[in-house]
Amino acid sequence: MLVSRYDGVHALLDCLRDYLNNLPQGPQQPKLRVRCFCHNRAQFIAQRVEDILDTAQNLLLSQLNLRYLIQVQQHYHVLELVPGQVKHAALTSLPALFDYLAQEQSSYSPLHLDPMALEDHDLSLLLPMGQPDSLQVFYRVSEGLADLYVLDELNAMWHQRLPWHDEQSLLVPLQRFLLSIQYRRDASLPMDSVQPKHPDILYYQLLPSGTGRARRVEARPAPQTPVNKPFYDVQAIVGKAAPGKVQVTLYCNQREFSELEHGDQLFSVVAREIVEQRRETERYRCYITDLDLSGLLGDGQGSSNLYLRYKADLERALNEALEQV
Repeated sequence: MLVSRYDGVHALLDCLRDYLNNLPQGPQQPKLRVRCFCHNRAQFIAQRVEDILDTAQNLLLSQLNLRYLIQVQQHYHVLELVPGQVKHAALTSLPALFDYLAQEQSSYSPLHLDPMALEDHDLSLLLPMGQPDSLQVFYRVSEGLADLYVLDELNAMWHQRLPWHDEQSLLVPLQRFLLSIQYRRDASLPMDSVQPKHPDILYYQLLPSGTGRARRVEARPAPQTPVNKPFYDVQAIVGKAAPGKVQVTLYCNQREFSELEHGDQLFSVVAREIVEQRRETERYRCYITDLDLSGLLGDGQGSSNLYLRYKADLERALNEALEQV
C-alpha cells in the first residue's frame, strides 16, 4: 500500500497531477475508485471526483496535447496533459484565466472544458470550437460594447472590448490586420521556398446579444471593406532597444515617426498628425493596420496571438493620445 498526503486549497488537483504523471504506459491502466468521508454529500463528491479523474486519464491517453479546464466555485484549474509532464495551473479569478488563455503555445493545444466550467460565460461556447491551423474570430454585443475574441492557429486566445457601432466597423480593421500578418510572413520567406498554407480566418457571432447567457454561435461571412469609407493606414515597427525594452516606429500618411526622434511624445505627435489628416470632425478609434516584429523575432515567425497583443498595446497608447488632442 502506498499512501500520500496532500494539504492546502489545491490538494486534490495536485494529487491528480501526480497520479497522472505516475500512470504506466500502454493500454493496461489502473481503475481508480474514490471514497469520500464527510457527513454531507459524500456520494456525490466521490462521484464528481471520480468523473474528473476518469476524464483526465482518458484525455491524457489520447496524447493530443490537451488542456483540461475545471472550475471550483470562482476558481479555475487547468491540467496540461503531456504524458509524464502533467502540470497544474491554479487560477484564482476570471481575469487570471484570461491571462492564462492568452499565453503563447509552442504547438496546437486543444481545450477540454469540464461540463460545470464557465457555464454562464461566453467562453463555454467558443473555447470548445478551437481548430488547428485557423484563426477564429468571435464577437458578442452588449450595451453598446462588443467583446472580441480570437483563437489563433495554436489555440491561444486574444480578447478585446471595443465600442460597438456595426459589424463592419468592428471586423474590417481586424481582418485587414490579420491579412497583413500573412502577407508579411510570406514576404519574409526565401524566394525558392514553398509558400505555406495560410490559416483560414473564420468569423462567428455569439447570440443572443445582451448581458444574459450566450446560447448559440452563428457563423458570419468575412467582412467587406466599404469603398466609400477608406481606412487610415497606421503601420508600426517594433524592434529591440535597451535590454528588456523595445523601440517603436510608426508610419502615417507615408511619414515616419520614431521613438528615437520623439521619445515619450511619440503617440501624441502621431495623434496630432492623424487628426490633421482626417476630414471628418467626428472622433473615432484608430487601428494599427500593419505590424513588423522582425526586429524582435529575428528569423522566427511569431504567433498571431503575439502580433495581436502588440497591436492592442499600441492602439491603446495611440487612442489615449487621440483623446488628449
